[in-house]
Amino acid sequence: MLRYLKGKVPFLRNQGQEEETQCLLDTQQPCVDRGYLVYWIFFLYGIAMLLPWNVFITASDYFSHRFENTLYQDTFQSYFSSYFTTTNLVCFVFLIWRQSTKAPTSDAVYPIVLNTLVFAAMTLSVMTDMQGLDYFRLVLGLLVLTGATTSVYQAAVFAEASRFPPQYIQAVMSGQGVAGVAVAVSSLVSALASTKTSPQASAMMYFVSALVITVAALVGRVIVQQQPFYQYYVGRDTKQVSSSDVTLENEDDTLSSDSASIMDTWTMIRRSKVMTLTVAYVFAITLMVFPAITSLVKSTQPPPRSRWFQDDMFVAVHFVLFNLGDWIGRFLPMWPALRVLKPKPLLLMSLARTAFLPLFVGCNVVVDHRQAELWINSDLLYFVIVLVFSISNGYVGSLAMMAAPAQPYLRHASEKARIGTLMSFALVFGLAVGGALSFTVRDLV
Repeated sequence: MLRYLKGKVPFLRNQGQEEETQCLLDTQQPCVDRGYLVYWIFFLYGIAMLLPWNVFITASDYFSHRFENTLYQDTFQSYFSSYFTTTNLVCFVFLIWRQSTKAPTSDAVYPIVLNTLVFAAMTLSVMTDMQGLDYFRLVLGLLVLTGATTSVYQAAVFAEASRFPPQYIQAVMSGQGVAGVAVAVSSLVSALASTKTSPQASAMMYFVSALVITVAALVGRVIVQQQPFYQYYVGRDTKQVSSSDVTLENEDDTLSSDSASIMDTWTMIRRSKVMTLTVAYVFAITLMVFPAITSLVKSTQPPPRSRWFQDDMFVAVHFVLFNLGDWIGRFLPMWPALRVLKPKPLLLMSLARTAFLPLFVGCNVVVDHRQAELWINSDLLYFVIVLVFSISNGYVGSLAMMAAPAQPYLRHASEKARIGTLMSFALVFGLAVGGALSFTVRDLV
């Protein structure tokens, strides 16, 4: 697989030769990402970043059973979403404020350790008899802790990846896409199974999987810190930054850490407003319709329908299609020819996704007292719209995250780390705004 990618993917094929000439340690030994180990560890970071939240929302049958006979049996997902998102945003605001008063740090080991403990606790809780309100409080407390650790982890990883060439941010984004595909496929397999496993068994599988991934990310953290390639890019604050130590997309970033003054956080927020708006709008548009609206779309085929067009399967297939398309979109920027790193074209691409709102409203969204006209009366056309929508989400979102640290006004490694945290906040803020506006879009149907 690695040999194939090395022959087909441009940056993997040429990276070794480029690093031989542009990345030298003080010992004058060539600094190369040997075996692309650092790249794949960042890929693993991306999986570990989204898996916690995906696990909590996927194990819905299990939580509904454990919260039985409480006020939260049918509403726990709203509480999960509200508490997780709020904690995420509050922690990001704190991190940005902290960066405005001191240099950013990028050590992801602590949130990984805490997430490992959280999923160890959740795995053990499956084997207990705790039920009802007490279990709801326990899970909600662990979810809030996960929301906090995920924000710190995400900020640290993106801040760190922003110091590297753009493809390392793409690795993180692609890993996030794989996490979504894995969860969606597991849901589809569960729906296909003629004899479904018990909710407890499914929950145990989800939590153990999350535990394994977080432990793997922790091991990867230990390994990556020993790599010369990693040490070079992370330690550039104390090294001379020469004109050969930049990527082609960032040729103007040529000042040393001693000769350039470091931009303060508020100036950075002002100068990067186009980039932050771009990524926030991408994910706001996505969350306005997915999954709040798309999960209500049913097949237009008249009954009796085949198994694939029954309501539960139809929704499961659309989840797989969306996550697969999203991962494809996140994968596309691996090819330099498909990279767009200029702010204005990216903003236009982001704004253009607004056109998907009336398209989804015109699909067969099944709600009480439908008002909107049904003008997309084809399952095939609906799935095509979902696929294009998801590819554009992954593609434009990844490009925006990659482009931010490549802007020429960022002339210091610590500024690149700070913009990584700022873009992460914009991403989460977009998700929160999109989730809130999904109620308005639903009212338009």
